[in-house]
Amino acid sequence: MDADGYSYHVGTANNDDSRGGGFGGDDDHGGGGAGVVATFFNTLPRNNVRIFHVHPESGEQIQISHSIPPGRSGRMIVNRDDVLIAYDGHGVAVKKFLVEELRENGGVDFSVEA
Repeated sequence: MDADGYSYHVGTANNDDSRGGGFGGDDDHGGGGAGVVATFFNTLPRNNVRIFHVHPESGEQIQISHSIPPGRSGRMIVNRDDVLIAYDGHGVAVKKFLVEELRENGGVDFSVEA
């Protein structure tokens, strides 16, 4: 468990990439409703980042992105009210995000910065 009381876990989601982040079609990561396209911009100068979803009840963290290199972006399907955490290549939590304010097209943009 980390300082926030969340357990860190990778690989419990299936690998059906039709949901973008490796989740199956059952909305098993909370939020319900239609998915939201989240775009993460990695502005860190030297570190790749990976994005994890925090399960709303158990606090379990599930990796939902591949490694995003510096200066690049990654997109995934999430739900409104999802809590997401970006970790750098050393496994250090860089930033926590809440999916709430959507663009007109229904997507959301996040910047991962130190």
